[in-house]
Amino acid sequence: MIEVVEAGALTSVQTSDGRPGWRHLGVPVGGAVDPWSARLANRLVGNADDAALLEITLRGPVLRFAASTAVAITGAIFDATLDGLPLPPCVGRRVHAGSQLRIGTGDGARCFLAIAGGIEVEPMLGSASTDLRTGFGGHEGRALRAGDRLAFGTPSVITRRWAGRRTAPGPIQIVAGPHQAANALLGTTWVVGVQADRAGVRLDGLLPSDGLTEVSSMGLPMGAIQVPPDGRPIVMLADRPVTGGYPVPACVIRADIGRVAALRSGDEVTFASVSMEEARDALRGMEDELTALEDADAPPNVELGSWAGALE
Repeated sequence: MIEVVEAGALTSVQTSDGRPGWRHLGVPVGGAVDPWSARLANRLVGNADDAALLEITLRGPVLRFAASTAVAITGAIFDATLDGLPLPPCVGRRVHAGSQLRIGTGDGARCFLAIAGGIEVEPMLGSASTDLRTGFGGHEGRALRAGDRLAFGTPSVITRRWAGRRTAPGPIQIVAGPHQAANALLGTTWVVGVQADRAGVRLDGLLPSDGLTEVSSMGLPMGAIQVPPDGRPIVMLADRPVTGGYPVPACVIRADIGRVAALRSGDEVTFASVSMEEARDALRGMEDELTALEDADAPPNVELGSWAGALE
């Protein structure tokens, strides 16, 4: 059991794959805004990729563990301490009964916390993800509050470390969308506006509206860049609507979705156009990173005993 001592700014139960298969009924896919980082966190503690975990936005929670398990934090690099000692990112670390994990702020908007065994909540429409807009799924259909208690499954004894490298800074890569005006997004420095959440990130600036009139309603994939009449592009994320009627000149490649998810109000953004094959190569590279995860020995701790013993 995990007790939420402090909830943080916005902490919710999510899964990497969300709630697919219901868009025809108007239910968004949702799930983690950065699916790759969610999968990475789960693999670091021996979970299945789609195990329920916590998505943390801007400022993290304080959690107290009533039983032994393991944890890993991925995504943006947030300040985190476990029983007062620094907890590095992208490393599976054991947690003992009575331990307290404190997560502060980071260098980006979101991080992900996986708990070995996965968070156990009642599935809704086949998913443990929280639909915050509608108010269902996850933990009581809402963000966490102080005093909440979360159960987790039987932990694995596997902990891993990620030996990969963070994506180098630079333009966010896009491919052309169905409405051919992707070049209009290039050569401009955009600024993330205050309207940035799990549904999408609105960019301040002005895209020339020539040829970008309203279109017939169409499905919106993750990363689609819509341009409403005010000329301020919106990069669509996990809680995006099922369909939209604004033109889509481009789409952020899947390998760069996590970079968009990490953006905060005031951050500057530029775009670079790539081919579909380059986009596929980038995604294959990220999948290879997950495949190449190396097992890491749990650090010795004489007082608390062995990792295996801690789970007995």
